[in-house]
This record gives sequence, C-alpha cells and structure tokens, in this order.
Amino acid sequence: MTILTSLVAFIVAIGVLVTIHEYGHFLAARLMGVKVLRFSIGFGRPIYRRMFGRDRTEFVIAAIPLGGYVKMLDEREAPVAETEAHRAFNRKRLGARNFVVVAGPLANFLFAIVAYAAMFMIGVPGLKPIVGEVDPTSAAAAGGLQHGDEIVMVGDRQVQDWDQANLRLLDHAVRADAVEITVLDRDGREIRRTIPLENRRDLLGEGQFLGRLGIRPYRPELEPLIGSVERGSPAAEAGLQSGDRVLAVDGEPVDSWADWVERIQAAPGEALELRVEREDRQLDLRVVPAEVEIDGERRGRIGAGVDADQPQMQEVSTLVRLGPVEGLVSGAARTWEVSLLTLRVLWRMVTGEASVKNIAGPVTIAEYAGMTAIIGATAFLGFLALVSVSLGIINLLPIPVLDGGHLMYNVAEWIKGSALSERTQMIGQQLGLLAIAALMLLAFYNDFARLLG
Repeated sequence: MTILTSLVAFIVAIGVLVTIHEYGHFLAARLMGVKVLRFSIGFGRPIYRRMFGRDRTEFVIAAIPLGGYVKMLDEREAPVAETEAHRAFNRKRLGARNFVVVAGPLANFLFAIVAYAAMFMIGVPGLKPIVGEVDPTSAAAAGGLQHGDEIVMVGDRQVQDWDQANLRLLDHAVRADAVEITVLDRDGREIRRTIPLENRRDLLGEGQFLGRLGIRPYRPELEPLIGSVERGSPAAEAGLQSGDRVLAVDGEPVDSWADWVERIQAAPGEALELRVEREDRQLDLRVVPAEVEIDGERRGRIGAGVDADQPQMQEVSTLVRLGPVEGLVSGAARTWEVSLLTLRVLWRMVTGEASVKNIAGPVTIAEYAGMTAIIGATAFLGFLALVSVSLGIINLLPIPVLDGGHLMYNVAEWIKGSALSERTQMIGQQLGLLAIAALMLLAFYNDFARLLG
C-alpha cells in the first residue's frame, strides 16, 4: 500500500462524508426557509468556487479537506436587510433551528445505513469464527474457550464470521462483567461458555480487542500459492503473477503461506531472492518489501494475496450476502449497534476504563482508508459507514462549536425563555475550541507515537 493510495482514499472518504453531513444541514435549512450563503467542503483558501440557485449560494471546495460548513443568513453575524430578515436562521422557531442543527449528524447515520446495506448486498467475505490459539492466562481461557471451538452465538445473537463475533464481544466488554457464548466444539457438540469481562481496563487497552481477550482466530495451513497481485506493488514490480508457487526465499525452502508471509514481514526494505514455480518451470525473481506499520511494528509488505480457492480455505470461509430489503434492515441494525458501541466506548474512556490511545488521528484513518480501498468495495463501504457513524456521534457531543453544542444552547434557551447572552455563548465557543484542539492534539500524538514505536 503506497502513501499516495492512502492519501487519495482518505481525501475521497473525508470528502464524501463531509459533503453528506453538510448537505444534511443545507437541505434542512432550505426546507425551513433559511437562506444559505455558502456551502463549503474543506477549510481555508478556496480552490474551486461556483454560485448556484436563485439565492446565488456560493459552493466552495477549499484547500484543507478536514471538514466543512454551511453558512446561513444570520443577524448575529452580519446585518440583514429587512426584506430578508424572515429568512435569517436566528429568526426561526426553536424547533426549526434544532432540525437544521441535527440534520447533519442525521445525514451521516442515514448514509451509514445505506453504505452497510450496499455492503451486505454486494456480499461480505469473511472467516468463520473458529478459535485458533488461546492465551492460557487470558479471559478467554478462564471462560473455557479451546482451540477448534466455533462461536455460533454471542449472548442471544447469532454470529456468522469474525467481524460479527468481534463486534458483539466488544459490545459486551464495554457494558457487562461477563458474556455467555455458544460454541460448537471439534466434535460438533453445542456448548455454552461464560467469559469473564471484569478486567475492563486491560480488555479495552491499546491494541486489538480479540488479542487482549486472548483469542487468535484459526487460520488453516495454506500452500504458498499467489492468488492476486496489486498493480504497482513490489510484487508486481518483481514480476510475481497469480498462480505462482513460492518455493524458496534466499535459498531457504518455504513450507506454507504463513511461512512466506513471516519472511516478507521480517524484511522491510531488504532485497529478497525468490524462487517460484510457474507452469512447470522455475524462475528466480527479486523483491523488495515496502515498509509499513502494523500494530506499532515495522513490517514488510509486497502486495500479493493468497490463492483463496484452496480447499483448506474454502472450509473456513463464509460469505454474508443479503437481498435489498434484508440488506437495509441489517444496515439499520448494524448502524444502531455501532452507534451504541461507540457511545459506550467513549464513556469508558471518560471513566478511564478504556485507553485513550485508541483514539485515531488523520494518519491512522488514512492508513485504514487506503487498506480498505485496496481490499475492495465491501471493505471500503464498511470503513465509510463506520467513520460516518463516528462523525455523526462526535458532532452530537455537547461541546460548543459542534452541532451538539448548538443543541445545548437551544435547550438552555428553551428553559430560560430567551437566548443566552453573546458573552456566555462566546465563552462557551472558546472552551469548545480548546476541547476540540485538545482532542485533535491527542489524536495526532497517538498517530505519531504509534509511527515512532
């Protein structure tokens, strides 16, 4: 995965999500009869500008793609002609103003539902939730999980792949002290096991949740057969092709796909001499793995995927594919599930039971954008939906300068019977900016701390 791929995927993702969010505000403002002066995607110096509509609304694409805004006619910001005063935002009823404010986050949640639905309709490939190694000192081991157990239910909900199992186990970890799961053991018997979750600080610490729970998903022993090669990757530059069998690296035999991956990951930036078999003849190739950061460590990556048609892989693979109606229902359910989980994790961060090191900044988000874009449409749609939910929730937090802060001011106005003073609102805005700045600094710190190890 190149830096350019991550950058382009990040800009596309943020551009789409910000446009959706701001269009929610724009559409609601128009419906409520508020005049919109500017619709901006990004901040800073405009790089594209166009006027449209009978109100000559200014559409702007700005240089810094980290947000956007909708500027409405408002007497608190500039003088308004008496003939247009009825279209000023501040003149509208409290209910109309609340609708305009909440429409942005609402648009993000609706987009997440549609994105998840599209993901399910295209088809979500995954691995059956079969347990591989279990850390003997972990919560999973304390709950009796064993190698070969296939998780079929978490609580009272069925799971079909590791994505669902991970999400629902994490949901229980942030709100309960234990979770009952149903597994099929290696003999096919259905057994109930209870995993203790009292050690929440450790389970919700930095890093992958399943690993902290003590579970490593089962992966079959695969032959070192190349299935796919990313365009422009080190593998493509070396001449590797789909169907190649890797025989040796630097003269040492390669026994399995896991062995091959381990050799590549251990050699970022180093030239490796390969021997591969292609159509009954052997070839010598040289590849230089690109350096990437995975879980805080420098690893090598060449952009070659395994041949997934091997019988061992088919036995543990699954595909979740739904029709349009089922897809929308599941998309709405997944959006609700992820929203609740996000709120619970945020609360655990406030109480100190979840690590704030899990807050991701632009660098980490860009990495995931690039990674999911390379994997395919379903992965990228899932990424967009997840970030859209996060954007909607963050904007609803009761922090001045965010949508939730405006709602908080409106609630105060409703209770008080009149708007808060300009001085009070200004102090709130300043405190809100400080809070946002602190959050951004923490996110950037986490990004660079992870990159620097």
